[in-house]
Amino acid sequence: MQHTLKIAGLVLAGGQGRRMHHADKAFMDIAQRPCVDWIITSLKQQCAAIAISANGDAQRFDAWNCPVLADTLHNVGPLAGVLSGLAWAKEAGFDVLVSVPVDTPCIPDTLVSTLLPAPSYAAYATQHHSLVAAWPVQAAHALLTAQLANITEQNRKQNTRVCTLTQALAARPVDFLPLSSFDPFLNINTPEDLQAVQAIWHTRTKDNHHGL
Repeated sequence: MQHTLKIAGLVLAGGQGRRMHHADKAFMDIAQRPCVDWIITSLKQQCAAIAISANGDAQRFDAWNCPVLADTLHNVGPLAGVLSGLAWAKEAGFDVLVSVPVDTPCIPDTLVSTLLPAPSYAAYATQHHSLVAAWPVQAAHALLTAQLANITEQNRKQNTRVCTLTQALAARPVDFLPLSSFDPFLNINTPEDLQAVQAIWHTRTKDNHHGL
């Protein structure tokens, strides 16, 4: 009998938002909803459970009723959030963890099925989005724990890169270009990016309205 994969989702909301004037990116307004709400709504249709990787006051995410995982390691960039997510998913008995940055609200509703089988990560033409990824929980947790265990000044840059982990796992890029007329993993790093994403949502909403 074939084993049914247990798949969890992880929203990576631990960034500093420096280029957004230190705004909490999770709560940026996209079509009158917080950015994080779009991602969780999409992942809920695709995953058995969802956690949020975030530091600071966990209560700000109470409305979504998801576990909030604080970083256990510091100064290692977004891999700290991936590590906390993998530890949670491993403890809960999940096979695959799909991670999505909180500033990527346009993810498709077919993200998980398109990324499987793990390990894999999203790409759009030549643009690689290595944090939009499907991680095999056991293998990725073991490799990432080792990768982050002995960081020195000499290896810090290499060992804190997401692509170091994807390469160790031999993860494959999955190109979403044939599936979307725009990059669905466009992430919001600047006020200009926010305007671009809001324009995409405006166009999508208009198209959906005309399609009714």
